Amino acid sequence: MRILIGAVGLALLVGCASMNEKRADGPARTFSSKQAADEVAECVLVAWQNQSLAGAHYDVSLQPLPGGGKTVVSAGQIEFADFKSTENGSRVELYFQTGLMDWRKNRRIEAVTTCL
Repeated sequence: MRILIGAVGLALLVGCASMNEKRADGPARTFSSKQAADEVAECVLVAWQNQSLAGAHYDVSLQPLPGGGKTVVSAGQIEFADFKSTENGSRVELYFQTGLMDWRKNRRIEAVTTCL
């Protein structure tokens, strides 16, 4: 039994990559908007904060993106989105941890698309 618990714990840790590692792998989805990056980031922040995922609300925060822009990140960095200014508005890059269920990804994607 201890071996099984240890194996499950190790599998969970392997699936957790840092935000910089996820960025190096590239975004799961990319979107563009004619709105300013700050406006889209604020909208996504509120949308993610108001989402109920499997009956629970998760902490979500807004932080500066190194090099300019904003990042909306959920607790534990399970998913996050980078918002960068472009000539015509903004670009949104969405990232997910490995092994995240599709229904959760789809809910986060829906929230992003409503803010574009």
